[in-house]
Amino acid sequence: MPLLKIEYCTDTLIWCLWEITEEEDELYALSNETKDSFKHISNEKVRKQSIAGRVALKHLIDKLDIEYHGIKKEENGKPFLINQPYPISISHSKNIAAAIINLELNDVGIDIEGIQPKVLKLLPRFANAEELAFALSKKEDPTNSTIIWTLKEAVYKAFGKLNIEFKSQIETQFLNNEVTGIRIKELESNFRNFQSKSVQVGSFIVSITY
Repeated sequence: MPLLKIEYCTDTLIWCLWEITEEEDELYALSNETKDSFKHISNEKVRKQSIAGRVALKHLIDKLDIEYHGIKKEENGKPFLINQPYPISISHSKNIAAAIINLELNDVGIDIEGIQPKVLKLLPRFANAEELAFALSKKEDPTNSTIIWTLKEAVYKAFGKLNIEFKSQIETQFLNNEVTGIRIKELESNFRNFQSKSVQVGSFIVSITY
């Protein structure tokens, strides 16, 4: 079974990583999903990643002995469990899928990205001055830049609102050059604070906000 990692972030927050080694039909069988659920995704690689995200989530659901009725999405694309109150989030990058569930019923987001130098070129588009300083404190090492990017993606998913400008409406919080949390807001509104966690797993960064 290609389960790479399963971990409790808190007593009520559990996440896992799934390595995608299966063929598409195998993933369908593991996820209990129908092909109709993914027929809108024409790219085979992206389709397999999406199915694998459901596999990872179902693994968590089964482990927690929660009855699974499938997933639907809100208008903004945020997924939710059918007939269950627990917030969830799903992500994927390359051959890894990630999923998280929050038993405390608070919003949650997860994002996974491979650590690649190209993120350094994109950094000025999504990072404010303090985030730039944190990211570039490792010079040409893209690890901190990837942490900033995945944190912003994760909190965007948790927040569940469209039209958020990552550079000005999402702010990573620091103390002594260490990430202590992240906050996000809509225009003309107050920031909402989230706790956060980022971990490196091989050549990937996984960030969680809750």
